[in-house]
Amino acid sequence: MRQDKNKALNLRKQGKSYSEIEKVLGVPKSTLSFWLKDIPLSARAKQRLKQRVFDTSIKALINRNKRQTIIAKEKSDKIIEDSAKTIREINKKELKILGISLYWAEGYKQGVSKKWKCVDFSNSDPVMIKIMMRFFREICEVKEGQFKIQLMLHNNDLKNKSLRFWQKITGIPVTQFMKVSIINSSSSKQKREKRIPYGTIHIRIYNTDLFHKIIGWIEGLKLNTGV
Repeated sequence: MRQDKNKALNLRKQGKSYSEIEKVLGVPKSTLSFWLKDIPLSARAKQRLKQRVFDTSIKALINRNKRQTIIAKEKSDKIIEDSAKTIREINKKELKILGISLYWAEGYKQGVSKKWKCVDFSNSDPVMIKIMMRFFREICEVKEGQFKIQLMLHNNDLKNKSLRFWQKITGIPVTQFMKVSIINSSSSKQKREKRIPYGTIHIRIYNTDLFHKIIGWIEGLKLNTGV
């Protein structure tokens, strides 16, 4: 026992904590506290203990934040999963309202007061583009040969890859794609490439009557939403 006490004294003078000494000697903290309560510590030993407490606190804080992040992620995933289940497959009437709403938000509407009147929907979200292609085909009854697609890119090197991607998404042959437009903006080029790796596309239908019909549907929504 005397040998363990002497080892404990030396370890404590080195700035070891009770927990560290307990691991080395296997002596309970209660015994160590009795043995070492009057042992003076050097400035170096005090600093070591202080640093260890700080490091332990930081580690505990990081672990707690990680646990909270995991819990928050699990909670948000559950909310998303449950709410997604409340949406059933949309029917044709709902597809019409959905398409009109999306065009209202993202489509070209200035043609009402301009000479150039063209149905033009632009976005970079492939799912949204698929929805609008369904809207144009099923609700607007646009013929396949009427579609024109223009691709807007920030990197010309991605041209062929992006053309193949959007051809697959839209189902429109590359022969109906217009000249690719390269947008030069060096300040935001890399950020945009990461955010929209395949660029932005415009679905264009050169049909003045359809343009006015969609604008009319939007006006109908405005009048009948109770606002």
